[in-house]
Amino acid sequence: MEFVNCRTVRKSLPILLHGGETGVLVVHGYTGSPHDFEYMASELNKAGFTVSVPRLPGHGTCGEDFLTTTRHDWLRRAYDAYYDLQGLCKEVYIVGLSMGGVIALIMAANLKPKKLVTLAAATHVFDNRIALTPLLALFKKKMIRQNDERYDDPELQYLKNEYWSYNWPKQAAELYRLMKEARKKVSEITSDTLVVAARNDNTVPLSAAEFIYKNIRSEKRKLLIFEKSGHVLSNDVEKEEVTKAVIEWLKG
Repeated sequence: MEFVNCRTVRKSLPILLHGGETGVLVVHGYTGSPHDFEYMASELNKAGFTVSVPRLPGHGTCGEDFLTTTRHDWLRRAYDAYYDLQGLCKEVYIVGLSMGGVIALIMAANLKPKKLVTLAAATHVFDNRIALTPLLALFKKKMIRQNDERYDDPELQYLKNEYWSYNWPKQAAELYRLMKEARKKVSEITSDTLVVAARNDNTVPLSAAEFIYKNIRSEKRKLLIFEKSGHVLSNDVEKEEVTKAVIEWLKG
């Protein structure tokens, strides 16, 4: 497979901000990249945390690269970043958005961090067709989907052309397997957990946040719903309020 014109745009580069002795691992979502956390990472760092936002394999480069990756690659990168932070910090907390929230749940069940934050974690999604992707992946690598959005930023336009203008049955099937694993693991989580959801999320229903909140074993937990935001809570109209809530939870 040839990666024609494949590159990592600046907005997709991993973020590592050195701060205090408590680290925060932040995991981005499916077809996303670290750019979704530019603001939150900066604010977490200002609040005294050492912050790592790794770029998951196949993300932020090109579609052909994306097709070569699996859930195992994404999980491995998140674990590697966690262990790297452990080498720098006395303690590491985990924050995850969407698929990154699913990865964060799996990691929290296994690693038992003191604190965990999920943002629109995709344990469930509105589109039930995701259950068919393991079968569809046998026949289709990618499928064009309607996306009329235009971006003034050429890097975001590049990402839109490479990722957000297609459906990816094989990669969606990998996401579906992660979702199922996270649902099984939720009951093993004991971390202090902030579950954040968005009222206007068209991808992940509020029932996903409620599922996490009801099924974790954490003694300290909180469910927080933002009324104006869409799916990418860290980079939407209430990003300041979302970030403030995350910082308060991690410092509290």
